Amino acid sequence: MLPYVILILLALLCAATDVVHVKNRIVIVLPFLLLMFMMAAFRDHLGGDYEMYESFYSSIVGIGDYFRGMYEPFYRTKSFEEGFVILSSVIRSFDFTQGPYFFTFAISLVTFSIFLPSLKEYTPYVFIAILFYMYRAYFWHDFTLARQAIAIAIFTFSIRYVKRQENWKYIVLTLLAISFHHSAVILLPLCFFLNRKLSIRTILIIMAVALFLNLMGRPLYNLCMQIASWFSINRLAFYAMDEKSINLLNFMEIFAILFCVLFYRDYYEEKEPYFNIFLNLFVVNAFIIIAFSSFEIFARFREYFVITYMILVSYMVGHVQVNRNRWLIFGFLSIYVLLGYFRYIMIFGGGVLLPYKWILW
Repeated sequence: MLPYVILILLALLCAATDVVHVKNRIVIVLPFLLLMFMMAAFRDHLGGDYEMYESFYSSIVGIGDYFRGMYEPFYRTKSFEEGFVILSSVIRSFDFTQGPYFFTFAISLVTFSIFLPSLKEYTPYVFIAILFYMYRAYFWHDFTLARQAIAIAIFTFSIRYVKRQENWKYIVLTLLAISFHHSAVILLPLCFFLNRKLSIRTILIIMAVALFLNLMGRPLYNLCMQIASWFSINRLAFYAMDEKSINLLNFMEIFAILFCVLFYRDYYEEKEPYFNIFLNLFVVNAFIIIAFSSFEIFARFREYFVITYMILVSYMVGHVQVNRNRWLIFGFLSIYVLLGYFRYIMIFGGGVLLPYKWILW
């Protein structure tokens, strides 16, 4: 448990430097970022899909042999996306260990080097955003979702091109993301409306429709299965087989954040050029969670929108004008994150994250 405690304490200290400016914060920031990366990159058989990717990587050949047709699919890898397989073959070409550890390190390096630097484009309060990420997605994204984590990182980077109205760049990057995880197909049409300003009335109508669809759960489940089979999307059909219970905490988070950002909307729009884009993305996320919360297939879709929580929460804390109130809200956020963070560690996979194990000793 000690590595997890040190990590979240460093995250809290770094986030506090977004609340009040301090000199030489690199002294705190650098150890935190290194530890955050190292715990994901050097973990030893921790994570929900670790064994699956270990078996997959055992059948991978170098990139030269791959293009010569020497790759033999094994352990469900035939359905793995082409971009991920090619990246894995490139990694194998430089891997002198012939084991899973270098693969895990390389995937983490790719994900972190794209995802974390991208945050600086969207918020001046990067470490408040990362603090929320530690609770909301760190263990799920960086310990389990190897393929989708890369797709999420690519999507996060591509949002800047929506703001710049360079949709072709966004589309190219989204196609690249799809080559790592097919669920990224949901992102393709977003660039055509994310720059619009949705009225409060429109947002409320969207939420009402989502609630209605939530009540239509079983018919929607059957429709989802049918669509997946029509298009022969095997992975999506696989996820559609599972139903999930509704998480009331997700609903509470959605409505709390939505109320706050709409109440202070004019102020955030003035201060943050990306605010409306992330508000629109959050509305998309809210629609997916509320309308389709019972179905595992849509859980994969909503992972792309964790970035919206991170950015909007960073605005909500960082832009509080009264210093005392800013610290008070940061304190509440810290308590909330701590409770969620340690709860996740305790319950994830029935406690498989405990104790933390890594290959360094």
